[in-house]
Parts: sequence; structure tokens; C-alpha cells
Amino acid sequence: MYSFADPRVELIAHTTLACNGRSPAIEKHMSLDPDAGDMQQLVEFAGRACYQSFHKPNPKTARNKDYIARTLHEQKHWSIAEHATATFYITGVSRALTHELVRHRHLSYSQLSQRFVDESEANIVIPPAADKSQAEVVYETEEFWDDLTGKLSVAMWHWWMDASLNYETVVNALTGEGLPRKQAREAARAVLPNMIETRIVVTGNLRAWHEVIERRTAPDADAEFQQVAGMIRDELKKIAPAIFTD
Repeated sequence: MYSFADPRVELIAHTTLACNGRSPAIEKHMSLDPDAGDMQQLVEFAGRACYQSFHKPNPKTARNKDYIARTLHEQKHWSIAEHATATFYITGVSRALTHELVRHRHLSYSQLSQRFVDESEANIVIPPAADKSQAEVVYETEEFWDDLTGKLSVAMWHWWMDASLNYETVVNALTGEGLPRKQAREAARAVLPNMIETRIVVTGNLRAWHEVIERRTAPDADAEFQQVAGMIRDELKKIAPAIFTD
């Protein structure tokens, strides 16, 4: 059964301090801020290690959030944010989006394999512009090959079903000749559209995530990517609010 997919971003792992957040190694040098989470504490520790300022001599940056505001956001010393990482499981996104996502080389990826997974009943992702469009277009149904008029998103649905039938035709033809399923799907994926859903695990340090979010929430970024980058930012704000702000 085919269905439309909506983007979903799940935070599945992130850096924590040793000993359930009460890291003896850090507390030996620096007092911890009870209002800051593990990731922000680690970033501050890394920054203070550079100058051995663990005693927090400046009252204006004694609090963790103030230290981060000055060091990261004002002075742009983002290298210290590379010590903390976050991992997401992202689903309900298109292959078009992940083709852009993987350009960010400081992130690490593990993506659904189209060579191994059967894509004949995969979900599809309608681009935001087409999903919001009220335009009516003419399209052919695969059942009767009649010209019908309907919403653009519905037309894209029917175009995907045609692509799915072509995919199955190629898979069946090649497996019928004795080719293993993995190799048959490898060849058949050539007919799949960019709007097919994919799923991907992505890990990055906080500097890398900040750069991705800053770039991909910009008005000229891909509309689907804008939405997903905003969702990632919202998740990161829960665990590192001083680092990821609006």
C-alpha cells in the first residue's frame, strides 16, 4: 500500500559526561553549572582548557550560557563545539534531500540501501511547493489510461505508481533470468524518482550541525531541507539551548 511520508527527526544518541554527568575529571578542574546540560559543559571545558581559565575569572562569563554566548556566538570559536556529537534517525524524507545532505562532509551517514531493500511499495515524499499547490493538472491513470484532471500532488502520486510498476517489471525480468534479487534491484532503482522516501542515520559534532542548520534554514535553501533542518534544530535546542538558538 502506497502512502505519503512526512518527515520525522528522532534524536537517538548524544554526548554525555562520564559518571552520569558528574565527571570527576572535569570537576577536578572546573565547577559544573547546574543549569547547563552535558554537551554545553563539555564545550565550556574544552574552551577553558585552551587558556587554563577553569577558575572562571570573568564574572560575565562565569555561567555556562554566558561563556558559550561569548565564545561561540560572539567570538566565533566554534572548534570547541566539535567535541560533542548528536545522532539522528531521519525518516520520511526524499532521496533528493539526502543527495543534498551528504554534501556536508563533516557528518557521518548510514542510509537505507536501494540495492537490498524492496522499493516496490515505498512511500513517497511530495515536495512542499507541490503539496501546497492548488493547481490542477492532467494526468493518466495506470488502470484505464484515461486523462484525468486533479491536484498536482495527486498527479505525482499516480506518476509514482507508474514508476513503481516499471521498477517491479525490471526486477521480475532480471530475477526471471536468474539474477540475484540484490543485483536486480540495483538495476531497477534506476527508474525510481527522487521523491521516493529514504531513511538515514546521521551523526555530527555540534559545530557541523550548527553549520548545516545555519545554511539549510536560509530562505534560498531547498524547501524540504529547510523543514527538516528546522526540526533538527528544535531537537538540538532541547539538549544544548545555548548553542542552538533561533
